[in-house]
Amino acid sequence: MAATASGKSKTSAGASRRRNRPSPRQRLLDSATHLFTTEGIRVIGIDRILREADVAKASLYSLFGSKDALVIAYLEHLDQKWREDWHERTDALKDPEDKIIGFFDQCIAEEPVKGFRGSHFQNAANEYPRPESDSEKGIVAAVMEHRKWCHQTLTDLLTAKNGYPGTTQANQLLVFLDGGLAGSRLVQNIGPLETARELAKQLLSAPPADYSI
Repeated sequence: MAATASGKSKTSAGASRRRNRPSPRQRLLDSATHLFTTEGIRVIGIDRILREADVAKASLYSLFGSKDALVIAYLEHLDQKWREDWHERTDALKDPEDKIIGFFDQCIAEEPVKGFRGSHFQNAANEYPRPESDSEKGIVAAVMEHRKWCHQTLTDLLTAKNGYPGTTQANQLLVFLDGGLAGSRLVQNIGPLETARELAKQLLSAPPADYSI
């Protein structure tokens, strides 16, 4: 009887683990995110993702259709997570300037945790400098969707702050952020991002470049 009870217990525990296990789609996305962010996209083959996710190849193709489609899903997931984290950081803030500086604060907080790997969006675009297929163009388009959201959000906040469109300043702030991320990746510390934050504060305290009397 004891052996039977033990066998039933093990079977029950195994069934419980299977029920609580993430779906194949989520496991594929989690594995792709881990591998792409730590090692790069092109260097990672389908078989490596499948082994880490413990998913059959047929499931990957039925769920995503191709590796490139999985890359797009990965970038869309990163974009959604970045937006959610920024909102969580800034929604309670009232001053548009504080929300703008939140872009820099978020990167300063993230980079040490990420191992100073820079912008995952820039890194992805750098791997597809001349996209040829429709799927490769889709990867670059996913990167640009994140870029467009950042630019539009900054522009809207600058408009609220200044009372007129802040497109020029939004462009300048993104250049500061790009440079801070690239510099921090190179020197492996947050110094360049802190400099970028200070430059952003100086820019925000000065009359906008597109201001006219």
